[in-house]
Amino acid sequence: MRSNKEAITDPALIWMPMETCPTGPKVLLLNRAGIAQTWWWDGKDDWYIAWYPLPKIPPEIKALVEPSYKPKEEK
Repeated sequence: MRSNKEAITDPALIWMPMETCPTGPKVLLLNRAGIAQTWWWDGKDDWYIAWYPLPKIPPEIKALVEPSYKPKEEK
């Protein structure tokens, strides 16, 4: 583990304003503490300041997910 606390980012990917965040689906949310978390936004909570869609999981990566952790419909 590195101790320099670097983060790997892609300059083409930027957080989106909360005004554009959908309610219902799970997304990445950036909270006021600057911490990103995966959650569902209810359209009301002002603790979050930005959002980003979750990445799509390609089939070859999805196949590596332990079966006991897959959603019921995928088992």
